[in-house]
Amino acid sequence: MTALLLMWATGAMTADVNAAALQLPRDGWVSWEIETVDDAPAWCCFDWNSNRARPKACKLDGRDHGYGSSSDQDTVDTMRVYARFGAGKLERIRALAASCPVQTLTPVHAIEDVAASESIEWLNRIVTPHTPQSDDALAALAVHRGALAAQALQRIAKSDGNVENRKQAMFWATQVRGDEGLQMTLPFLFADPDAKVREHAAFAVAQTKRPAAIQALARQGRGDTSTQVRAQAWFWLAQTGATEAEAAIRHALSAEKSPHVRDQAVFALSQLPEPVNVTALVRVAEDRGMERDARKQALFWLGQSESDEALRYLDRLLGDGQAMAH
Repeated sequence: MTALLLMWATGAMTADVNAAALQLPRDGWVSWEIETVDDAPAWCCFDWNSNRARPKACKLDGRDHGYGSSSDQDTVDTMRVYARFGAGKLERIRALAASCPVQTLTPVHAIEDVAASESIEWLNRIVTPHTPQSDDALAALAVHRGALAAQALQRIAKSDGNVENRKQAMFWATQVRGDEGLQMTLPFLFADPDAKVREHAAFAVAQTKRPAAIQALARQGRGDTSTQVRAQAWFWLAQTGATEAEAAIRHALSAEKSPHVRDQAVFALSQLPEPVNVTALVRVAEDRGMERDARKQALFWLGQSESDEALRYLDRLLGDGQAMAH
């Protein structure tokens, strides 16, 4: 195989792709292996048939890609970072399970014995300024084992000049770094001055469905200064499916002053798992101590439900109304 790997002279690389010991090409694909955090997802590509996933080769030069894993192989200990260069510029980056098959238009040169610190340093440098490759670089950074990767993610989440980089650092930290990622992200729900960041932090922690995340979402819904952030906190709390979500949202309906947040809280109840959502909406609809608009919203979302229980309740309600009219 003709070697695609060309070692550039010191200083010839641009700052956005340079790393002290990584030998990077001017053109073509390279890859290197990393050790991952505990319980790292086995990212690969899949064909789905009858709800069964079958691994397939990831076409790294193709336009479409995502990050998926299968219940047949949930976690991995190692991944490979793939990077493609053109005319000295980074064009693509992807982290995949080491066992995941890939297809590329040109050969992939494997770099051996890359230290975690070298990989993390390089990824850290290419995240900022924000480019189309930044999100994939953050995903790759997040799966690296060790404190260096965690520190890099925390720095980006806290102080990067691009808000999208900050949000994606929180997202990937909570997606792949377990309790460590959750604890890193929780403070941003309450202390960040940017309401959009607080809102995104709520989305990120909600994906973990851990008890600490549930408590934090309820706290944000009760106390954030932004009506939009409070409204979204209740939505994301409902999405967790936590058993305590209904009680927390109903309490908000009684205490909340903003009509917008109350409306969104009722909508959040409709997003609870069935049949809890129907029961929760019926309770609001029948609670004469609730604001009338909240009760009307509950009836509206019951009408949008495809649940047989919701339809039976509305039929009964309509029947009672017709009987009273006669």
